[in-house]
Amino acid sequence: MSDARLPVVVEALTKTYHADRAELAVRAVRGVSFRIARGESVAIIGPSGCGKSTLLHILGCLDRPTSGRYLLEGEDVAQLGEDARARVRNRHIGFVFQSFNLLPRMDAAENVELPLLYAGVKRSRERAMHALERVGLADRAHHRPNELSGGQKQRVAIARALVTEPSMLLGDEPTGALDSHTSREVLELLERLHGEGTTIVLVTHDLQVAGRMERAIRMHDGGIAADGPSSEVVEAFIRETTGAAHAHP
Repeated sequence: MSDARLPVVVEALTKTYHADRAELAVRAVRGVSFRIARGESVAIIGPSGCGKSTLLHILGCLDRPTSGRYLLEGEDVAQLGEDARARVRNRHIGFVFQSFNLLPRMDAAENVELPLLYAGVKRSRERAMHALERVGLADRAHHRPNELSGGQKQRVAIARALVTEPSMLLGDEPTGALDSHTSREVLELLERLHGEGTTIVLVTHDLQVAGRMERAIRMHDGGIAADGPSSEVVEAFIRETTGAAHAHP
């Protein structure tokens, strides 16, 4: 597959905290390698402490690895400094968080417009309104977060993530704070965006969420235990965890 189809290339990536002190060193990510094609939807799953959030932070240029390569749109961003990572992050990555991270004194349109204002983009309000239209919230553009439901807040957060037209949408437990009905609505929106060509990578504990992605990467002790079609990876994970529970009542 050509590089043009691969916004993400990860090779032998490691992340060790306190690497300079052997007695305190924690290997959070251990030599992982994978590629993500443009337009894929991928879930990263695994138990707490397995390294999936650390990996997501590296993919989102919020942290950098101890060693290995991370190519984002052909640029090796693994060892970039903080300012350079911020520029790459603003250009290529949209984030959706469990807690929405909306500014309470701004209405929906202002929250969505904010990344464009930071970047000095022209016609920012027009683009913000278009992003809200994409997520079905144009009629709530002038509502503040405290006037929106949980699902509406997450739609605003998704619009904000999309407004810069990023290469990749990253989600950190994007349905974790929502009830089951609202979670389904948000997932349906993400699936529609994926159908429009958006590359989506989600970290999730919810195996139903993972099962609705095309592909799942299962992590264990900082490494990749399985990588393949989500239905197969999720089913195998359920079998293993159920078997372990029965073996250790």
